[in-house]
Formats: sequence, structure tokens, C-alpha cells
Amino acid sequence: MTLQLSSNAVLYEKRDRVAWITLNRPEAMNARNSALEVGVRETFTEATNDDDVLVVVMIGEGGRAFCAGGDLKERATNEAGGDLFSRPSTGGYPLNCPKPVIAAIDGYALAGGMQFSAQCDIRIATQKSQFGMPESRRSLTPVGSWDTPERYFPLGEALWMLLSGTNQITAERAYQLGFVQFLVPDRPALLEKAEWAAEELMMGAPLAVRALKYVAVRARFFPPEIAREYGRDLMAKVATSEDRLEGPRAFAEKRRPNWRMR
Repeated sequence: MTLQLSSNAVLYEKRDRVAWITLNRPEAMNARNSALEVGVRETFTEATNDDDVLVVVMIGEGGRAFCAGGDLKERATNEAGGDLFSRPSTGGYPLNCPKPVIAAIDGYALAGGMQFSAQCDIRIATQKSQFGMPESRRSLTPVGSWDTPERYFPLGEALWMLLSGTNQITAERAYQLGFVQFLVPDRPALLEKAEWAAEELMMGAPLAVRALKYVAVRARFFPPEIAREYGRDLMAKVATSEDRLEGPRAFAEKRRPNWRMR
């Protein structure tokens, strides 16, 4: 399945209950301009609202970059409005998707591109990939959000990255720090690993996966009791669902579960 979008800056394809969202500006290293921002919102809204989608994979076209950050040429001409790169991420973004989101990273993930990857739940990267936050050298201040380095890296590492604006860490280092979950040699292996990870994630009951993600993400930023309170209704839905019986039955019968999402 393909989706009719406002432009071809982002592509959308659904295969076997997995939505593939491709940043499609390879000539600009998939930089975030206004067309790409709209496309990301459109595609993540579609994936969120489609009950047939269980997992989302976000990837960059071309192999040079996952996303090299904001399009500074567009920013310089103010064509998209001066606040495009300073607005909070609300609605239709990886951060707001209730389903598992995999970032398949091949090449540079810089600035807003690194933030896109941080908004995803699982990160798979090729060995050549690099991560960095060069905004301080452009008089930008990417800090204090749910997707900025101080949330995901040891403070010293995050501060050096943010303050110097030059420190691009390797995929190997990102893997050592736990930011990247799987490291692969090249793009074919990246696609294969993303498909494998999506298949593994689809083995979980969708209602339970949604509740687990919702509470776990909030528990990183709030006290546990508040995080659980946020997810109380979702967890109650899981506890009374048909799927709570299907999981044990499938285990006992040694078969794949048939999740009904109810």
C-alpha cells in the first residue's frame, strides 16, 4: 500500500503490517525542510491511525544520511517561517506514535536528524553512521526536549556534543553508550535487521506493547507512580482484553498468537 502525500519529500509504504516511512531528499542529505516536515506528520498520522499497522520503520534514502538536520538554506531565506526548527514536536512525529518505531540509520544523523532518531524506540545503525548536534555553531539551542542528548547520554558526553558543536560520535560509540541497539555492517544488512526487529516486535500483543511503551517512556522523565497513573487506562484495557487469554493459549499450543487488539 502507498499513500498519497503532499510531496515526494517523504515516502510511505505498508508491507505485512509494517509501515515504512522514508525521508526522500537524498540530494540534501534528507534535511528537514518544510515539505519533509509535512510529509513526516502525514505519514506518522497515517501509521498511528491505521489499526493494521503494528510497527513503523523510519529510514533515509540514498545511504549518505538518515537525516542531516534542519535545512539551513530554507531557514536562511525564512521560506518556511522562522520558527520551523524551534517548534516542539507535537502530533504526527515518531515521538507521538503509540506503536513501536524503529530508526534504520545509514550515514549521518545530525541535529534534527539525531533528534528524529532519538524519538524512535529502537535504533539500528550501519557501522559508517555518525551522530552529532552542531546547532551551537548556528546559534540554535536544542536542549530540554524529550529528544535531545542530555536525555539519552551521560551528561559529560551530552555537554561536549552540545557545547562544542563538533563532536560527531561513531555508530560504535553510540552502540557502546546504549543509544543504538543493533550495529550492522552495511545497508542491505540494515534492511534485513529492520525487518527482523519488526517481526520480533509484532510478536507482542499490540495493546500490551502500546501500554508498555507509553508507561516506560514517561517513567524515564517522571516518578514511577506518576508514570503508572498516566498509563492506568491503557493497562486496565490490557487486563480485561481478549488478548490476555490468547497469549497463554498460544504458548500452551506452541503456535503464533492471533492478536485481536481487543
